[in-house]
Amino acid sequence: MKKSIVLCADDYGQVPAISRGIISLIKQSRLSAASCMVNTSWWSEHAVWLAPYQGKINIGLHFNLTEGMALSSEYQQAYGAAFMPLSRLLWKAALRKLDRKIIEAECHAQIDRFEHALGFLPVFLDGHQHIHQFPVIREAVINVYRQRLEARNTYIRLVTVRFRLGDVIGNVKKIIIHVAGTQAFRELLEKHKIKYNQTFNGIYSFAHANRYPLLFPRFLAEIGDRGIIMCHPGLESPQTDDLIADARYAEYQYLAGERFVMDCERAGVRLSTM
Repeated sequence: MKKSIVLCADDYGQVPAISRGIISLIKQSRLSAASCMVNTSWWSEHAVWLAPYQGKINIGLHFNLTEGMALSSEYQQAYGAAFMPLSRLLWKAALRKLDRKIIEAECHAQIDRFEHALGFLPVFLDGHQHIHQFPVIREAVINVYRQRLEARNTYIRLVTVRFRLGDVIGNVKKIIIHVAGTQAFRELLEKHKIKYNQTFNGIYSFAHANRYPLLFPRFLAEIGDRGIIMCHPGLESPQTDDLIADARYAEYQYLAGERFVMDCERAGVRLSTM
């Protein structure tokens, strides 16, 4: 019996090369979800490209607090117009130096922009660089969910990690994600009876993107039924400020190729919405 999984492309709307790559893969039936970054200058135009796929894939909000400019006046007045770097946000969250109400206001503003452009509320919610699981931010996300998304039965991504020998040195990202609040966030989701994925995969060091065709079959083997695998595909890009542009194109080439199809068949996996 085949496993049904959600294969979700993150960062839709960030720059044209990313959005065009994701649309190309959707047209080829190589993705079943797209997570949207709505605080960019490209969002309104890129939302038009994505809208026809409502109901065919899951379309969700990639709640963002680390890239670009804030949308809410509350955030801008408290912390400045530009979002703070991930390291600073994590530090402030860990020390509970963030104002939950201000984070809620920014989350509302991003949901508003998503809904205004697409005409519907997000099918799911997650966080850019997994910030939705950080202390303070996770409580804000839950509060906004209960106000705006509960009636829609929106699901929330739970980012869990599998540790292997060498992760302490080679993939510090996994450790940070785990320590920042995976278990605490799971407990909140359970407490409020919010639908979430039971398994998750797709985390790797982008420095090893040339090995993506070797890594992805492992993701497929490890993921459970109804789990989520995240990916970050994109076309070749002239954007010099996208630090993972090369990794995006490597992922795109694999997902657009026949090797990906064969790997899914061998693993007994089919792409599905949640």
